[in-house]
Amino acid sequence: MRREESSNFLAYLFSLLIFLFVRDVQARKLQQIQCSTSCGDIKNISYPFRLKGDPSGCGDPNFELSCQSNKTILEYHSGKYYVKRISYDDRKITVVDVNLANGICGLPQKSLSYYNIYDYNDYRYHIHYDPFTKAHFVRCSSKISDPTYRILPCLNIGNQSYVYVRYGGHSLIYDIPESCSFISTVPIRKASADDNPSYETIQELLRSGFDLKWSVGCKDCRPADRHSYCDLDQDKCVNYD
Repeated sequence: MRREESSNFLAYLFSLLIFLFVRDVQARKLQQIQCSTSCGDIKNISYPFRLKGDPSGCGDPNFELSCQSNKTILEYHSGKYYVKRISYDDRKITVVDVNLANGICGLPQKSLSYYNIYDYNDYRYHIHYDPFTKAHFVRCSSKISDPTYRILPCLNIGNQSYVYVRYGGHSLIYDIPESCSFISTVPIRKASADDNPSYETIQELLRSGFDLKWSVGCKDCRPADRHSYCDLDQDKCVNYD
């Protein structure tokens, strides 16, 4: 009889521990999702995002932002970007390079394109190229006459160095003039109609920022082993057949 009572008690204790564990996990997940904060113009920063300094249970640490001088900042691939808006329904975050945010003549802090950020083991963010294209920056030792290159007058150094930006084209500039060297490539919003916009228009387009699409469901996806891939539309890992 005592053995039966002892067995029942152990079964009850085991069930209780399982219940408490599951409840604790669910509570942590609920807290993680329900946390909300703000910084400057960006209100209701919530899951999967968190601000640096938020309680440990808030958001996903892989999607941590910071608040500096009342501006929300995303640090990504060694670059720093101001957050302009977050669309939770579309899973898109609009950002702008801190060096281009004020519309003042300048160079991107970091080159950023699909090819130099693509990482099989990092599925947090993906450049969303629709309706975006690319802008390429080059430095030349002499002036060039190609009208598709727009000069950045504020960055010229006498008659020794000239900086140009080229709108659109390939991810890498295969036809850079001989006197020029590549500086960087960044995403840029597509111009409404002009395939060869002025420098002022390019500057305004750069200041408007670009979109990154985030994925939480694919954070454990490891396609490098060729067994799975990230389905961005469904936000989940899918195994190859």
